[in-house]
Amino acid sequence: MVLINLNGEISTTASISVLDRSFLYGDSIYEVVRTFNGKTFALQEHLDRLRQSAAYCYINVPWSDAHIQAETKKTLQQAAFRAAYVRIVVTRGAEPEISLQPGPDIQPSLLIIVREISPEPVLAEQGARLSLIDRLRNDQQALSPAAKTGNYLNNILAQIEATQKGVDDALMLNARGELTEATTSNLWLVQDGMVRTPAVETGILHGITRHFLLQILQAHQIPHEETILKPADLSLAEEGFLSSSVRLIMPIAQVDDYQFPQCPGKLTYFLWQALLQVMDQHTRQ
Repeated sequence: MVLINLNGEISTTASISVLDRSFLYGDSIYEVVRTFNGKTFALQEHLDRLRQSAAYCYINVPWSDAHIQAETKKTLQQAAFRAAYVRIVVTRGAEPEISLQPGPDIQPSLLIIVREISPEPVLAEQGARLSLIDRLRNDQQALSPAAKTGNYLNNILAQIEATQKGVDDALMLNARGELTEATTSNLWLVQDGMVRTPAVETGILHGITRHFLLQILQAHQIPHEETILKPADLSLAEEGFLSSSVRLIMPIAQVDDYQFPQCPGKLTYFLWQALLQVMDQHTRQ
């Protein structure tokens, strides 16, 4: 079951105009949040990033954080799911004229989509199979991956190409040949006890789960670095994983022909448990 809140009206079958720029051009921004202990986890951090994406895209967000939080809570209460995926979308709006240039009086829309997910997060023991594909991640000077927009064609094509190769997800390089991220997740590698993840300068999304994992690594004094990673670094890693807001942590089983010696590895297990503890603490406050 899916429940949809469109500009304050909740239903199971909301409709948006075909003239909305999100439909015509992918001209929108969004965030995805999950619930834990019946509450949204890190909603404020996601709203902060939503506003950063809005500023980058010159999209007006007229609603306060308190309003978006209240509408999200109202939708979740009506859904009454044990655990939920929450997608918050702001479209630039609709206009009668079809033009790349938005008019000065365009009015944005707020869309909140809620669907049920498994109430108990589980660390996948079998791990994900990935492939390093030829398609490059969007260049930061074109459409920055740091902005979470509805224009997702780069990621969609990468996922289709990974599926055609018979794997679960794609890893993408930037134009300099550096590892960036998967289609919807940040990348982490573990080598000789050091946890390494691509630096934001490589052209990645500033992941919220990534943010909390970096805090955990710092708090537990686990060696880690945000750095430049190349394809050769994949075959040097003993374990690896992906991070995202809904799946949280997904161990990596293999990338192309290279099988990770540990899946899930010891540090992956530790970070999984530590992340769940952080989520528990945040949602019980």
